[in-house]
Amino acid sequence: MRVHLLLLCFLFPEILPAQVLTGVVRDTSGSILPFATITVSGTSRGVTANAEGHYNLHLDPGSYTLICEHVGYARSVHSITIKGDDSLNFRLSPRQLMLQEIIIGTGEDPAYAIIRHTIRERVRHRKELESFQCMVYSKGKAGLYNTPKTFMGQKIPTDTNYIGKNATIYMSEVVARYAEDPPDKQRVEVISTKVSGQSNGYGATIPFLISFYDNVIQLGNMNPRGFISPISENALHYYKYKLVGTYVEDGRRINQIRVTPKRTYEPCWTGFINIIDKEWRLHSTDLFLTKTAQLELLDTFHLQQLYAPLDTQTWVMRSQVGYFAFNLFGFNGGGSVANIYSDFEVHPTFPKNYFSNIAIKYDDGSNKKSESYWDTIRPLPLTPRETRDYHVKDSLEKIQATSPFQDSVDRANSKITPLALFMTGITITHTRKHESISLTPLTQAVGFNTVEGPFAHLLIGYQKDFGTRQVLEIHPDVRYGFSNKHWGAGGTVKYQFNKKYRSVLEVGGGRTVFQYDPDEPISPLLNTAYTLFQVANYMKIYEASYGRIRYSKDLGTTGLRFSLGGEWQDRVTLTNTDTATYWIKAGGKPGFTSNYPPPFAAAPMGPNKAASVSFTVVWHPGMKYMEFPESLVALGSKYPTVTFIYTKGLPGFLGSTADFDKWKLSVQDDINLKIGGLFKYKLTVGGFINNRTVALPDYNHIQGNQTDFATNYMDQFQIAPYYLYSNTDRFYFTGFAEHHFAGLLTNKIPLFRRLDWYLVGGVHYLYLSDGRTYTEIAVGLENILKVLRVDYLWGLPSNGGQLTGLTIGVKIGP
Repeated sequence: MRVHLLLLCFLFPEILPAQVLTGVVRDTSGSILPFATITVSGTSRGVTANAEGHYNLHLDPGSYTLICEHVGYARSVHSITIKGDDSLNFRLSPRQLMLQEIIIGTGEDPAYAIIRHTIRERVRHRKELESFQCMVYSKGKAGLYNTPKTFMGQKIPTDTNYIGKNATIYMSEVVARYAEDPPDKQRVEVISTKVSGQSNGYGATIPFLISFYDNVIQLGNMNPRGFISPISENALHYYKYKLVGTYVEDGRRINQIRVTPKRTYEPCWTGFINIIDKEWRLHSTDLFLTKTAQLELLDTFHLQQLYAPLDTQTWVMRSQVGYFAFNLFGFNGGGSVANIYSDFEVHPTFPKNYFSNIAIKYDDGSNKKSESYWDTIRPLPLTPRETRDYHVKDSLEKIQATSPFQDSVDRANSKITPLALFMTGITITHTRKHESISLTPLTQAVGFNTVEGPFAHLLIGYQKDFGTRQVLEIHPDVRYGFSNKHWGAGGTVKYQFNKKYRSVLEVGGGRTVFQYDPDEPISPLLNTAYTLFQVANYMKIYEASYGRIRYSKDLGTTGLRFSLGGEWQDRVTLTNTDTATYWIKAGGKPGFTSNYPPPFAAAPMGPNKAASVSFTVVWHPGMKYMEFPESLVALGSKYPTVTFIYTKGLPGFLGSTADFDKWKLSVQDDINLKIGGLFKYKLTVGGFINNRTVALPDYNHIQGNQTDFATNYMDQFQIAPYYLYSNTDRFYFTGFAEHHFAGLLTNKIPLFRRLDWYLVGGVHYLYLSDGRTYTEIAVGLENILKVLRVDYLWGLPSNGGQLTGLTIGVKIGP
């Protein structure tokens, strides 16, 4: 048998197993060159070296010419005959540029003529790849180098494998099929995925391709305005160029051009682009972003790209590697994302309906691939450190799955700390049973208002996860007011089910207090502070026995979600019982007001019963999704969100006197104007078709705000009095519009631009069918300490007068 096998291998050498060629890529000084590409001349076959310069290339026996390339270095070409496993190291020299061809004169640098040619050809080269598909291997890594000793009152452990210069806190690999089709269709089909320490995980590494042929490069949350390409149609307004030199490669002359921003604090790149002469296309890029480019979250981002010819007319991306570094709240770290592209097919015939609302799809079993599979599929070998990371974390995951380890972690995480007691609440977890119990933090559990006086509000949460998106939640609710001596008790049971398309059934009931506006325009915590320190009891409450039921469901990948619910309340008004308690002297401040909303104090609500049903549909046309085998995740849409709500009072049902029909239709969207910033709007129309019997809680409530703290920027008038514009009109309209400049304009102001604060402006408008109007104009600054926003506002009611105010809030938007 052995003789027959040897004879077959001699007669048919192509059946011999592929041999492995290994090696290391260094520069002439001996330093490692990470992510260099090694290709077989005359073919599209190739691999990429890893972060330590090592590569593995599987080749059948025979003779080959190998080409090794790295951005900024001259390529190295070697011929080799493969008979068995072998090794070949590469040494790359820094690119030697020819300067004698550069004409030095008093005119502009020759780089400008090259850039103008390239800009003119930009659209044509972009269209070369407007329809394609390819395979992508992507590996993302991140590590922590240093951490603060404590964060938010919690001690940060330093004796772990996750902190240190060479430590890895996250690593994942993905192999995917990536496709694009004009004008804006994209699809990523993940064939295999692997996450260090998560045997069932899918990871957060998503393959992507950055094209500098686009005018503006969008890089997630790195900057909401995006970053201007050095060859965009308006690039000459933003960049300075210098021709550093030229070199020849495969008979083509390559121009290396240094690009620098004309002005600091513009969203621009710094570095080098290499452009093929006469063809005016990109050969490679080596570009940086820093804080002076208005980079958010990260401190630096370094991008290297290498293109290669697919045929005589088309060049494609060979590799794309991004390096990043960050220092946020004392956490210092960095990492890389390497994308290796292969098997390009230009202008393919895609199957019908290949492009759908599913933009990213994970195949069944994509996270179950064997080690042997990964050893043969990955185009760059793991470094010894990465191999160890997989081994250690996978072993640790098995240990963590054991009952003693989980019980030990649960005990540690369930410890009562001052931060948890006061701010975040206490959560007791039982991992093995997939259960948890949560308790209200003291900031929500106790408070003061003029009706209940000091009150205690205990909200307990129980959650049981049955897997495959089936979750049961039970929330008992107990409340007691020490001044009015009223108990309140109730609760809610919520059950989420459906393996892929989320459905939720919620049932609740009991007796407790409610704000007259069910959307709660002021939080109990903020009202407590204003009542005790400012003698201002803004929150107005009533008491009711109640019962409610609600069912909601996602309708597949249509972008539609609907809900149907009903509620019954037996309401009574409440009066102030404690108006002498406050913690500062009133001075010239007015006293407490009635517990009934002032605009309606002349005719307060009497006891009443009200039953109603409500139907809501939310539509996100064009919504894109990430599809996992067991679930869907919405990714967003470029179209506005439409919401319609219809509510009907049911007279006679369980003694209900409510007799009304009301509706509300809203349209809202965030429009990314890229370099121009972000424009946000929300337009709402609604009214009562029938308002025969309507109690105050069932009015259309236009939310105001009389505190210094802003919330709900696209729903709430920031300095209008509470309840002033609550109505039962046949028609009303509200419009909220804001523009977030995201560094535009403020980046032109010396010194100020170093603060990295962004200008924001808005107009809010209300129209009621009784003729009343209200206009609010806001000018502010956001991104203060990365999270805060401050606005100065003018309010213009139709009955004359003017309101002014200053509010502070959490940054919303870019």
